[in-house]
Amino acid sequence: MMLRKRAWDMMRDDFPIVREDASLAEAIRVMREAMVDAPDSQVVVVQKKSGKLVGAINLWKLFKAVKQSVLKDENLKEGGEVDWDQQFANACLICTQLRLDEHLITNPPVLKPNEPILLVLDTFLKSRRDWALVVEGEKVMGVVYVTDVYREMTRDMVKLFK
Repeated sequence: MMLRKRAWDMMRDDFPIVREDASLAEAIRVMREAMVDAPDSQVVVVQKKSGKLVGAINLWKLFKAVKQSVLKDENLKEGGEVDWDQQFANACLICTQLRLDEHLITNPPVLKPNEPILLVLDTFLKSRRDWALVVEGEKVMGVVYVTDVYREMTRDMVKLFK
């Protein structure tokens, strides 16, 4: 049963998307909105106007970009008193001006819709990522997270142990 599962069986076809000309702040906003319905959502797909895949940005890349924005202020590095509210406001302003392409994962892990669950798992292991994009042609069909694969695998395992 489990070995018959394919990427399309596990993929989420409702996923956050931004265009390639979006700012870092826009990607953060879109991911935050996606997390309302899917708290484990952690990837924003970046596309051209035509819908062609450009890349993706994940939570870790967003964290790094925000950290770089906060640390741009020389006052933080001097070790004196810091107005953290003002610092955060400055970082937010910087984020609205940062280009997304500077933080983009341009070679994300990609799956074909009909790839079996073992190849999906192998893609996670080889890419050392806990997500992959399901792509057909040049169009992103969905996103599969390692948690989705885990749920599928353990669903059948739990049935066998009862």
